[in-house]
Amino acid sequence: MATLDEIKSSARAELQEIRDTEGIFKQVNKARIAITDEEFEQMILDKAYYEFDQQENGYKTSRQEGYPSMLEFIEAYTEKEIGEDSTKWDAYVIKYNQVRTDYPKPSE
Repeated sequence: MATLDEIKSSARAELQEIRDTEGIFKQVNKARIAITDEEFEQMILDKAYYEFDQQENGYKTSRQEGYPSMLEFIEAYTEKEIGEDSTKWDAYVIKYNQVRTDYPKPSE
C-alpha cells in the first residue's frame, strides 16, 4: 500500500503531464482561463487525499453496496426462527461472506 507522500508524488506527475500537454483550465464568466499554481497545488492535494482515502477505506463503500439488504436479512432470519426454514438464511450467509471475501480489509 502506498503512503500519502507516494500518492501525492504520483498525482503530481500525472497532473503535471496533463498540464504540460493539454493544459488545465477553469471556466470563469464564460471565459476559459488557465489555473494558477496555487490552484494546481490544491488539485494535487485533492486528488492525492481522494486516492489515499479510497486505498484505506474504499472497501467499506464496496461492502455497503454489496451486502444483502436489511429486508433480505429480516426475511431470512424470520423464516429461520419462526418458519423453521433456513433456505433463505443459508443464501443470506453465503452472500454476506462472499462480500467479505470480494472486498477484504486492507492489510495493516
